Amino acid sequence: MLALRSRTVMPSLGRIFESRLLYLTMFIGVIITIFSIKSPYFIVPANFLYMFKYTGIIGILGLGETLIILAGGGGIDLSVGSMLSLSGVLLYFLSTMVNVWLAVVLTVPLGLFLGAINGVLCTFVGIPPFLATLATMFAYSGISLGITRGVALSGFPKQFGVLGEGLIFGVPVQFLVLLFVFIPAGIMLRLTSFGKHIIAVGNSEHTALLVGISPKRVRFVLYVISGGLAALGGILMDSWLLTARPDAGLGYELRAIAVAILGGTHIHGGSGTLTGTLLATIAITMIQMGLQLVNVNAVWQLGIIGLLLVFVAVLNQVIGGGGLRKLIIRWG
Repeated sequence: MLALRSRTVMPSLGRIFESRLLYLTMFIGVIITIFSIKSPYFIVPANFLYMFKYTGIIGILGLGETLIILAGGGGIDLSVGSMLSLSGVLLYFLSTMVNVWLAVVLTVPLGLFLGAINGVLCTFVGIPPFLATLATMFAYSGISLGITRGVALSGFPKQFGVLGEGLIFGVPVQFLVLLFVFIPAGIMLRLTSFGKHIIAVGNSEHTALLVGISPKRVRFVLYVISGGLAALGGILMDSWLLTARPDAGLGYELRAIAVAILGGTHIHGGSGTLTGTLLATIAITMIQMGLQLVNVNAVWQLGIIGLLLVFVAVLNQVIGGGGLRKLIIRWG
């Protein structure tokens, strides 16, 4: 009887530990514990809230990447960093012709257009997403460098800095913008027919076609959304720096992919949550800030973060493959 109860409890324990959200939450708890011991300033409320300012841009890009990967078909967007850079540069030029806030409004459709180019190449032309977005990554980056001649452009009005540097009741505006984007996206993914179409296409393109869902249309829309989100990231970056840099998004495409995968999104699509992506974004931001507070050299910071990402990725693979449940059941 005791043995039977043990075997009943152990699979349940295995299922609990296989929850991406649970182990990400535990991982964040470990990060907070370690850096709180190493630096007394890590959990100071003002500093802790300030830390969330750095989640805005990477989280927004990670959201777009998550949706694209969820839809399967080898979907990926390597151009998000370049779209961010180009959108920021275009915002600057628009701000020299119209009011900066009107320029902000006009920049988002430009990002949607850049994303639509990716969508056409990946879905209707049929170029593999890796190759298509790699090509547009270089193209968008080249345009940014070309029209600025590689020079950072400054001259934004100071009041524009509220999006990148502002606080509301001590909470960074960047983080509030991130939540403003994530919450509707989460509702869309879980409660709307389009969200169900994304998961259906990611799970089985053939089955989706049989029930009348167009995988091409779904994926095209997601690339358009990714472009719009990259433009929003460019707006936040310009506001943060009060400067439009043609290389502002360099490396952000890899960070966006990292938070999507570490958040539990299956690389082949069909499985994942936006909450996981948000938690992964917070975790990586905390690691970066914690390493800075304990005065770890910037050169070593990159290596340490890389090792931690490898560890969490391996853990994600073990948990995702059911290895942990099998281990717990065998132990029980």
